[in-house]
This record gives sequence, C-alpha cells and structure tokens, in this order.
Amino acid sequence: MTQTLKTSEGETDFVDETSRLEKLAREHPDASVRAHSHMQLAFLYVNCKNPRLNYARALQEMQTSVSLDPHKSQTDDFKNWLAVLKEVDKSRGSLQSANDANRHIRDEIVGLKENNKRMRETIERLMKLDLQIEEKRKLVK
Repeated sequence: MTQTLKTSEGETDFVDETSRLEKLAREHPDASVRAHSHMQLAFLYVNCKNPRLNYARALQEMQTSVSLDPHKSQTDDFKNWLAVLKEVDKSRGSLQSANDANRHIRDEIVGLKENNKRMRETIERLMKLDLQIEEKRKLVK
C-alpha cells in the first residue's frame, strides 16, 4: 500500500501533517475522506522517519478508519498492518504486565533481604548468648 504523506525528516513536518490530518478526520463532511485521513494518520504514526512513533495510536486510527469505511479497508496490506499493530499492542500489554511483575518481585527481594539481615543479627545475638550461658555453666560446675 503506497502512502502519499506530506512529510520530511523534520519533526515539525510530522507534527504539522498530524494536525492537518486530525483536522480533516474531525471536520470533513465526507465519511470516506475522514476514513482516509484516519488511515493516513495510522501510517504517519508508524512511519520510520517519524521521531514520535506511536503504535497504539496507529492501531486506534486504523480501527477508526475501518469503522468509517469498512469496504475500503479490506485490502490485504491494510489487514496485515492491522493484524501486526494488534500484535504489537498485545505485546506492549504483556511487556507492561511483565514489568509490573518484575517490580513486585524486586520489592519482595528487598523485603526478604531486610528480613534475612534481621535474622542473621538475631542468630548472631543468640550465638553470643549461647556462649555466655556455656561460660556460666562451666563456672557453676
């Protein structure tokens, strides 16, 4: 699927083009133009030259495009992009879950290390106490 986006390598151009397409997607009276604008936005968000890549937003824009014009979005390229972006979104969610679990485990490790330190200190005090009791026992005999 060839995309004709008015972009250059500068971030300002991406921001300007995003603003232009968002306005078209919101305000144009023709639903097919709005759908096409959403599709162009989606491809803008995944453009490798875009310094602000946003796969979640690209997925959102593609889904909006499908809802506005389901027949035009039935090409294999579009379906492939949509499937890939859904997988990226799912992977992002899995990564977030893994990061949350990792943070939780790290917090548990910190707590266990503190508990381990207290236990070592307690064992050390008990060993000293045992030695003192043993010394007193020897003196009593």
